[in-house]
Amino acid sequence: MKGIFLSIIITLISTSSLFADGGMWLPMLVEQQIGNMQKNGFNLSAEDIYSVNKACMKDAVMLFGGGCTAEIVSNQGLILTNHHCGRSNIQSHSTLEHDYLTDGYWAKTLNDELICNNLEVKILSYMDDVTERFNNTNNPDSVIRVLKQESLEKNGQYYDTEVESLYAGNKYYIFVYQTFKDIRLVGCPPSAVGNFGGDTDNWMWPRHSGDFSMFRIYADKNNNPANISTENVPYKPKKHFKISIKGVNEGDFTMVFGFPGTTEEYKSAIGVEFTTNVTRPARVFIRGEKMAIMQEAINNSRAVRLKYTSRMANVENAKKKWEGEILGIKRYNAIAKKYQFEEDFLKKINSNTDSNQKYGTLPQKFKDIYKQEGKYMRADAYFVEAIYTLPMFEQVRILQKLIDNADNSDKKQIIEGVNSTLKSLLSNISSCDSVLEHKMFNKMIKIYADSCEEFLPNEFKKFYNNYCKGSADKYTEYFYQNSILVDTVKLKEFCQRYILASKQSSKKRTETFITLNTELQSDPAVVMYNNFLRMYFSKISSHLQNAETELNNLNNQYQKALLELLPEKIPFPDANLTLRFTYGKNEGIEPRDGIIYKPFTTLDGVIEKDNPEIYDYHVPEIIKKLYKNKDYGQYADNDGKLHVCFIASNHTTGGNSGSPVINANGELIGINFDRNWEGTMSDVMYNKNLCRNISVDIRYVLFLIDKVGGAKRIIEELEIVK
Repeated sequence: MKGIFLSIIITLISTSSLFADGGMWLPMLVEQQIGNMQKNGFNLSAEDIYSVNKACMKDAVMLFGGGCTAEIVSNQGLILTNHHCGRSNIQSHSTLEHDYLTDGYWAKTLNDELICNNLEVKILSYMDDVTERFNNTNNPDSVIRVLKQESLEKNGQYYDTEVESLYAGNKYYIFVYQTFKDIRLVGCPPSAVGNFGGDTDNWMWPRHSGDFSMFRIYADKNNNPANISTENVPYKPKKHFKISIKGVNEGDFTMVFGFPGTTEEYKSAIGVEFTTNVTRPARVFIRGEKMAIMQEAINNSRAVRLKYTSRMANVENAKKKWEGEILGIKRYNAIAKKYQFEEDFLKKINSNTDSNQKYGTLPQKFKDIYKQEGKYMRADAYFVEAIYTLPMFEQVRILQKLIDNADNSDKKQIIEGVNSTLKSLLSNISSCDSVLEHKMFNKMIKIYADSCEEFLPNEFKKFYNNYCKGSADKYTEYFYQNSILVDTVKLKEFCQRYILASKQSSKKRTETFITLNTELQSDPAVVMYNNFLRMYFSKISSHLQNAETELNNLNNQYQKALLELLPEKIPFPDANLTLRFTYGKNEGIEPRDGIIYKPFTTLDGVIEKDNPEIYDYHVPEIIKKLYKNKDYGQYADNDGKLHVCFIASNHTTGGNSGSPVINANGELIGINFDRNWEGTMSDVMYNKNLCRNISVDIRYVLFLIDKVGGAKRIIEELEIVK
């Protein structure tokens, strides 16, 4: 999303254009951007954004759950993120009797805040450039180990250290975090609000989703990170965001602070072309087939909806994003632009003998790799999407742990291991719908067999073509009739035999384990999984590894060439889930000829979309009542309307979900949750005319907490600026 190829050319003309053309900037380098930010309306200093000497914004922003961002909004560790970021934790507390996904939830007291197992947040303490430590070394892993040990000695046990390479290994930075593991659900709106519009509206503008949820960080009595405990207390942060209800107007400065996940702005032109025309379409197609099966089942069963809400969203999210990315790349003619940039850059390289010798063959080498290894990349996309991610094979991977642990001589550990494995297996089965999974298995086998004949395991091909006559239906029936992994009773009996065997004498136990393991290895699920895995590693994986190694080396050289030949206009590094800030302004968009979108939406649009017959558009009655009475409290805009969402030209990507959107005074005005469909191409090339981030207006969030959720104690805890 950094527009590397195009933006390098543009930045040669004017540094002021950086404001208009994106950027995901490292916070410790904020001094390089602060002048331009202030010219465009920012009223604070660089130290207000990042400092190691005083509390600043970076102390109020965190990596949430390993893939989203969240921000602290009170002096008691209260945090805001997106509803879709908190969905799995909300779902984990939901039952048919207490369906928090559907109905929403607001803890009345601290004691009612729900513990979220396996959820953690990471707050950056500081970062530093340690590139010099890696100079003249052939063993970067050893340097990383030394750096981590030095950090532990310097900072102590309550800090974790990560070392990340940037610019494809041309630079290295150290990131020191505090990791908090006691995180509790405070509240969330109903899915009809938090996921309003569902799949139809996802990645689209205009948008009307109240996409937020609220959690709290708990720490020990000394305010240090601690494991989950009833002894823990709300965390007292160094910094929290004040919340502005003054609103955001068109042209206003905006800033997003968060953890963008992955961008490929440095990707070669042939790489973008191959991804756009081959691997992305394959993944989109397969996910579309999965979604059709899940959607049909979800529409017919509330129980299935509860089980598959999160999984459906995960499948859909990437699918639609990829579709928009393909659309944007083609509409903006990005592939041709990348080829043109490479041609121009090659001329610059060739103008210098030394540069020509080092870098002159890079573009052709990129093309050679995709020509040689392209079919394996395509096969990998089909294998991962259609075969490896089948829930059935997750069961096999869990069962494999049972076999691995069976040689343990400690009877107690064997029994505990079997019980733990059985619990995981049965939990997986209970989280699935057998009819749906039967259809899904059948469809995925057919897609893979029809599309990747060259990459079918020999054993599978023989059985599929001869015994099943090339019929996915027949193969699926055989599979489901003979595998214990789809039969809860047989699965329990099998695991019980492991437990009984563990109580036998050592010699007898070993003999029984061999028998059981042999029996397990003959199960159709295990046989199929192992056959496919062997095929993958023998026919696909080795080619991918070679291609990846070569592409990484070429990318390292390519980015090194950029750093050497354009030292004064060095681009920012690709996103890699490290803390970045980006800035832009609140502005509308003209995505297609004759279509002009305003930069904000209102509750009027929510009501216009209301449809009680469609789950994703069923507006709760209390919202309709408040709308009818125009009872918006202090959260209405100057125009008397309740603003719901807004867009801005901030450069974001996945991982920025939940990021705080900040105004010129450093106050929270929104929560980032999406991008416009056409603008998803910004992961490859940012375009100021097409790319917008989408945020829920903080005033709508407060309205939902206060007027809809009735959570007055939360409102009283916040520091609201009028």
